[in-house]
Amino acid sequence: MAAARASAELRQPNVSELVDCPICYEVLQNAKSLPCLHTFCLQCLKDYWKDKRAGESVDCPLCRKPLDIPPSGLDSLPNNFMVQKLIEIGDASSGSSGGIPCEDHPDKRLELYCLGCKRTICRKCQWATHRQHEYQEVAVVAEELAKSLEKATSPVQQRIEELQAALEQQQADDYQFLVAAKAVDVAAKQQGEKVKNTVDSQVGKLLREIREMKSEEQKEAKSRKAAMELAISEMQLFVASSLELRTKGSPYDVVCKANYLQTRASQLLETYVISADTVATAVSFVPMNIDELSLGGQNLVGRVCRLSGPRKLASLSS
Repeated sequence: MAAARASAELRQPNVSELVDCPICYEVLQNAKSLPCLHTFCLQCLKDYWKDKRAGESVDCPLCRKPLDIPPSGLDSLPNNFMVQKLIEIGDASSGSSGGIPCEDHPDKRLELYCLGCKRTICRKCQWATHRQHEYQEVAVVAEELAKSLEKATSPVQQRIEELQAALEQQQADDYQFLVAAKAVDVAAKQQGEKVKNTVDSQVGKLLREIREMKSEEQKEAKSRKAAMELAISEMQLFVASSLELRTKGSPYDVVCKANYLQTRASQLLETYVISADTVATAVSFVPMNIDELSLGGQNLVGRVCRLSGPRKLASLSS
């Protein structure tokens, strides 16, 4: 359950939407994110789904989007570190609405931004050591950086949508593969019955091959999905951080963090690139022609073929 304490700044309506639990309406404690991006206290989720077990399907308490409880339980849901950071920042900044004091002149506040030195300064600093430099008000610089950061965030959000579409396509491909593999299993058995007296051992070999292929494909699919889910998670955290900085951060926060977040946006886009030439894996069964039974070195039942076709948004290259 969320702790009762919260700083005055965090209790402001515009910030509380991000740091308050939608269930208990208190500041989030041990914040956990659902696939739909809504965040709740871990204990609140446990109480809300107290009759549910690992692996069972449940609905988000807020948007009702379905999800499966992880096999290892609700504790393994991803932590929302961005929300936790906002809570920590709110606690640390409580009572500091008067501005950030200058390290060189503690009686003055950092109100200016030196364009040449790329640092915030107070008016004493400007007169003492930055008199010949160009400078602007921190609020003006923060507004310009926020606009630039918003532009850098837009393609990241688009990439998230592309990755989500790719993840849905991967899940559909997995199901189709398993259906086709099951059909191959049945076909192999039926064909094996026709020549059972001579090819019992061949049937066993063929079934082992398809099982191994299914196992290998499922492992690869799991790895691809995990990579895409990680990319989505990292980009969503970035977008949330950028939005919070642009809309809720102080001018000082924007000035200090905007350049880093712009660099982070570029890193994310360079790291998580959609591979356009990835192909979907399929499987089929090719029965042996009875006339070929006498030919040496061939499986008398048939052979398993892996079929591949073009598919977009199916994997990540980094």
